[in-house]
Amino acid sequence: MSIKGIVFKEITDHLEMQVEELIYIDKDRGQAEKENVLLIPKPAVLIAFMRFEWSDIGNGIKEGKGAIRVRVICENYAESYTGSIDQDLALVFFDLNEKVDAALEGLSGTKFSEMKKVADEDDLDHGNVIVTVYEYETTIIDDTKANCTKMIKVDAEPIIKYITKENLPERQVNIGSDFII
Repeated sequence: MSIKGIVFKEITDHLEMQVEELIYIDKDRGQAEKENVLLIPKPAVLIAFMRFEWSDIGNGIKEGKGAIRVRVICENYAESYTGSIDQDLALVFFDLNEKVDAALEGLSGTKFSEMKKVADEDDLDHGNVIVTVYEYETTIIDDTKANCTKMIKVDAEPIIKYITKENLPERQVNIGSDFII
């Protein structure tokens, strides 16, 4: 599996375990913008890898620093204005957002470092579908092209040799200087 596939799978598995309300988790391919063609079961999370800057850290291993964008999508027809009879119901999406954020903030995996939230905003172009966008910075270690042919596996066991006390040299002190032998 590709490195981003591994990272994606670890994130989605974690979200499935931590946020049981989620019905749908997928790679973001613009599904929210195609709502009239492609229906998304809600509540949902869509995940996208943003720009990653890659550097070689040796032996075919690369380190990528960048952002992962997470869109939390839910449908809500209740009214949130002051005095609304269903205002509490309308604001329930905030609880879902916080639960998703709590699951992702600080998450790390086998191939990526701790995710740190750097931004969030509402995406307002979806009518009664509420979309909140989060961005998390992380570092991915890509060892899929590591040059393992030059690596030597070492199964080291320490060798311990015990010596008797009578074979040790006597301690000597040089009074003329601070040097001790």
